[in-house]
Amino acid sequence: MLERLTRRRCHQVARVLQDYLDGETDPTTAGAVHDHLEKCRRCGLEAKTYQAIKDAIPVALAAGESRPVDPEAVSRLRQFTEALAHRDD
Repeated sequence: MLERLTRRRCHQVARVLQDYLDGETDPTTAGAVHDHLEKCRRCGLEAKTYQAIKDAIPVALAAGESRPVDPEAVSRLRQFTEALAHRDD
């Protein structure tokens, strides 16, 4: 039963994670997500991964990087995000 509750909580957090990382959740939701990310290693790692990607984009743009995007890297990133979205907790 505890595993089922944890799994449900992970899915709830996953639905609002991007809004949370963008600072677009209400204080109650933000607190609940923060607490869950502190306790759940898997969700915490997911949040850190998303945040690292989000942080890297403006840095690359500010550096004036105009290299073409590696299609294989984009494919791997898509596969990674699909796996996260459909993970079986």
